[in-house]
Amino acid sequence: MNRYLFSFLFCLVAFVAQAQHPRNLPLRETSVEFLRSDEARRIGDQVLLYQRVTGGWPKNIDMARTLTDAEREQVANDKNRRDDSTTDNGATTLQMQFLARLYQATHDKRYREGFQRAVDYLLSGQYDNGGWPQFWPETHGYQWHITFNDDAMVNTMNLLRNIAEQQEPYGNKLTDKAMRQRAMQAFYKGVQCILATQMRIDGRLTIWCQQHDRHTYEPAPARAYELPSYCTQESASIVKLLMQLPNPDNGVKQAVHAAMAWFDRYKLTGLRIERTGEWGSPDRDTRLVADPQSGPIWGRFYDLKYCEPYVCDRDGLPRRHLQDIGPERRNGYAWYGERPAELYPLYEAWANKYDPDHKVTISLATKGANETGLIEMFRAPRKDMADFNVVVSPGESIQQAIEKAPEQPTEPFKIFIRKGTYQQKVIIDRPNIVLVGEQRDSTILVLAETAETRAITEYHGKPVGNGVVVLQEGADDCVISGLTIYNNYGTTIENTTKHQMAVFGRATRTIIVNSNIWADGNDALSLWAPQGNGMYYHADLFLRCPGVDFLCPRGWCYATRCRFYGDGRAIIWHDGRGDESKKLVITNSQFDAKRPTPLGRYHHDAQFFLLNCKLSNQILDQNISYAYTDRVLDPCPWGQRAYYYGCKREGGNSGWLSNNLEKSKQAPEFHAVTAQWAFDGKWDPEQRLRDLWYVVAY
Repeated sequence: MNRYLFSFLFCLVAFVAQAQHPRNLPLRETSVEFLRSDEARRIGDQVLLYQRVTGGWPKNIDMARTLTDAEREQVANDKNRRDDSTTDNGATTLQMQFLARLYQATHDKRYREGFQRAVDYLLSGQYDNGGWPQFWPETHGYQWHITFNDDAMVNTMNLLRNIAEQQEPYGNKLTDKAMRQRAMQAFYKGVQCILATQMRIDGRLTIWCQQHDRHTYEPAPARAYELPSYCTQESASIVKLLMQLPNPDNGVKQAVHAAMAWFDRYKLTGLRIERTGEWGSPDRDTRLVADPQSGPIWGRFYDLKYCEPYVCDRDGLPRRHLQDIGPERRNGYAWYGERPAELYPLYEAWANKYDPDHKVTISLATKGANETGLIEMFRAPRKDMADFNVVVSPGESIQQAIEKAPEQPTEPFKIFIRKGTYQQKVIIDRPNIVLVGEQRDSTILVLAETAETRAITEYHGKPVGNGVVVLQEGADDCVISGLTIYNNYGTTIENTTKHQMAVFGRATRTIIVNSNIWADGNDALSLWAPQGNGMYYHADLFLRCPGVDFLCPRGWCYATRCRFYGDGRAIIWHDGRGDESKKLVITNSQFDAKRPTPLGRYHHDAQFFLLNCKLSNQILDQNISYAYTDRVLDPCPWGQRAYYYGCKREGGNSGWLSNNLEKSKQAPEFHAVTAQWAFDGKWDPEQRLRDLWYVVAY
């Protein structure tokens, strides 16, 4: 028990330090000597400067750092903002604690007045049902929800209770009796909200979600990777708060017993989290590994259908394995933890004191749900054939299945392709087609073809391009998943790398995921909407090609978690003519080659963003550059635009791969480079995948 508790506390301290960031450590200082110093007063005055007219504070700002005159002016100008006051990430409550300690040390009424304005801010945000949102008074999106996430509501309630009870440092006339009474009333309203939002399954109480709808109390989503779920970290903090209540009533007792039973039932054993590499470095990695000697851990999220742990990338699609999500979310979020372990000894004492007759039997030493067989730890996604409009088996025509779709489907027309090899050319000439293979490595579409050897040059009166799969102009909003698409002309007909498209497209808003895209020649994946105005999304692809430019979009393209394997000629290419915002974004991907190979090139205006990518030593130590040195096809008025963040090449690089996002026109933060950002907010392909996850699931 002590070993488990020590491990929990160590991880908790590390997590808090990471979440709060050491730059705000002066705001946690408790020594009277410091609090009476000129430096403490300087910081206190600056904290007051940051305080919004609402009475609250924004988050993720180093309020102890000395400001320039220009920065002070900007902070003063922002004082009237009403849209960034929050309790998220410890904001507002942290500043209040500092002002309280500073007032006790100095008796400067300005700090007391700032503190009291903040109390009014906290009280003003509480809903009639007792919950608090994440931001207020102006808020949007998921910020409206009752927010337990990152302990925002629990931190608020603990602070209000401490104020009401005048616990240190909240005594000595920091507040008046009326304010303390309001604080205590708000605290107990919060308790009632906690009891009301505890989730029930088949009438049995469980735990809580990170967010709950403020009207229905149902579990609600937040950020893309924070889905409605059973959430252990926040629930553990809630239970700890409930066990601190004096004279708990039956409702509180039932809530605590049920939550502890759930924690014990769904703990995970024989596993631990292993982290390698330095925090923030490209070498950083996080893995879930077997360890029979490890104490219990819990997934941060358990899905609402099976009650099984999952992880999630910024695309919002749940996965079972940590390695199935990109390194940015894999390493930048606490997917597993030990926080509920702290509750076990607390619960033993609490139950013995307040309700021994209903005490549940729990133990950190018994096997967890993954070892007892209660849950399927790494459940593979399963598709239901009833969800598809057509099912194609080997020997049948995929083209005929497409012909069964309306010419203008108003709903996705879903085609399932069973395992097998299909030596067919597939022409998609209508929108909203969804092609899903049974298994990417064994559902194979293969054809040997070049532009000169096409057997089909026209379809329904319109010319057809070179490719195994061709998306005609107007075949917009199509989705392809779970296939191997291979143009093998170069190995079966003629030893050449001339254009041999695996996929050729003239449509826009094309999604290709979970597939192998292979060709024996140039331009394997060529999506070229007219005038270069297409938008394309790729995820979890293996692209293999001995030719050049085998990912070569014209327009806007976002690719993530892809693997590229070349053979001596430049791998990526982009055409961004006509609009400075066109871009090719590649994140969380790997580049390798059979022999020394350039990363990329371009003939026309192009813009590349590569984030958190790994390059083998077979990728040449040279930047993406113009294709020719002896002639110019396009003057490229916007210049060479290749931007990187968090990328690493085996054997090092000469400096071209260094972080330089700030040099781009938009100068985004690395975490802001998402699919929606890539498409300038005009398209959300990941929402489309979430809507179709029941058929695309992989």
